[in-house]
Amino acid sequence: MNSSHNNNDALVASGLVELALGALTGWPYALAVDDPQAAARVGVRSPARLRQWHLDLIALGALSVLIGSAVPQLPRWVALPLGVGAWTNANAFGVLVVRPEWKGHTAYRAGVGASFATVSFGCVGLAAVGVRRLLQR
Repeated sequence: MNSSHNNNDALVASGLVELALGALTGWPYALAVDDPQAAARVGVRSPARLRQWHLDLIALGALSVLIGSAVPQLPRWVALPLGVGAWTNANAFGVLVVRPEWKGHTAYRAGVGASFATVSFGCVGLAAVGVRRLLQR
């Protein structure tokens, strides 16, 4: 199998797993909405961040599946940062569910900045691949 197909398959599989995790985070979010005290007892300190985490996992997982399915033969230099960025962007909110005070910590902010840079690089690379392919037709 061609390595570019593997890049697409890996991005799609990663997105599907991210979607599954997003679906599973709906359970604690429902608990946080229905019974905030019970959610707090299991460690949910920020229901708002739990909602963000849940939605980001679903959105970025779905985008990973879409990109991996819609843009054939993704180069590794595009697929890898997109996949890594989708996971790190979404899961940055997961950390804040139980540790909301970490939002201002230098290491957390550096990690989020690196994550944004990674996904931005992947998205710009994706656009460049798409435009190049259009111009070559």
